[in-house]
Amino acid sequence: MPTILVIDDSKLIAHVAKNILTKQGHEVLLAQDGETGLDIVRDKKPDLIPLDLILPGIDGYGVCERIKNDPSIKDIPIIMLTSKAEHADKVRGLELGASDYVTKPFDEGELRARVNTHLRIKELYESLQEKNRQLLEMANRDGLTGLYNHRYFQETLLKDFQRALRYNEFLACIMFDIDYFKKFNDTYGHQTGDVVLKTLGGLVKMVMRDSDLAARYGGEEFALILYHTKPQEAYNIAERLRKTVEQHKFKAGDLELSVNISIGVASYYHPDITDAKSLIECADKALYRAKEEGRNRVVAFWEIQPAQTSEETS
Repeated sequence: MPTILVIDDSKLIAHVAKNILTKQGHEVLLAQDGETGLDIVRDKKPDLIPLDLILPGIDGYGVCERIKNDPSIKDIPIIMLTSKAEHADKVRGLELGASDYVTKPFDEGELRARVNTHLRIKELYESLQEKNRQLLEMANRDGLTGLYNHRYFQETLLKDFQRALRYNEFLACIMFDIDYFKKFNDTYGHQTGDVVLKTLGGLVKMVMRDSDLAARYGGEEFALILYHTKPQEAYNIAERLRKTVEQHKFKAGDLELSVNISIGVASYYHPDITDAKSLIECADKALYRAKEEGRNRVVAFWEIQPAQTSEETS
C-alpha cells in the first residue's frame, strides 16, 4: 500500500485530499506545516508528497528544496498544491524538483490521476534502479564461482588500501590456488574442473566472514581481502580455509575427488607493503613459497621476509 503525505495548513483541503486518496487504497498521512512535514518525510519516507506552497514557517518551496537536497529522500515525487495560477510559481516549483502541479480547489479525478501517474513512474524508476543494480552486480561477478571477478577485486583493493593508509587500519590479502590443477584437468576433463572451481567458490563463501571480499583472481587462482584483520588472524583464516578444502569431498558425477590448495598471506603493516600492488605481490610471493615447500600449506610473507628491527636498520 503506497503511503502519501499531504502537507497543507488547510484542514479542509487536507481532509478532502485524504478522503479522495484513501478511497484509492493509499495510506494517507497529514502535516499542517513545513517543519512537521519534513520530520514525517525523514521518518516515514512516503511514496509521494502533495505539498501546499503557502505554509506557516518554512513555505512549500523551502520544503521542496530541503527534500531534494537530502540524498535519502530526494527521489520522493512532489506534487505542488497551490491556489496560484501564475506561470512563474509553477516554473519555480518545477525548477526546485517538484514533479507536477495541481491547482486548488482541485478536481477529484485530476488529483487521483496525477497521484496514480507519479506513483507508477516512481515504481518504474525503482524497478529500473534495481535492474541496474543487478546488472552491475553481475558485471562484477565471476560467472562460474559466483565470487567477485579480477577487475572488481583490483578496483576494490586499490580503494581499500588507501582507506587503510588514511585511517591506520590493518588490511590483509590471501592468495591461493588449486594444487596441480592442470594435471587435474588433463586427467578428468575441463567440465569436472569447472565443478571443482564452482564447489571451491562455495567453500570460500562458507569460510570467509561476511565483512570480507573474495574473488576468482584468474584460472584456478583466488584472492581474499580481509578487513581490520591482524596478521595472525589472517593466517588463522587461511589455515581454516586450507583444512576445509582438504577435508571436503568434491563430487562430479560419479567421481569423488580430493583437492588441496596452497595459500600465501600478506598483511599491511609491513615495510615492503606500501600500496595495493605490493600487497598482492607479497601475498603472491608467499603463495609461490608454499608451492616450493611442498604445497597444501599456508605461508605468510612476514615469515619469509621478516620486518627489520630498529637495530638492524640503524
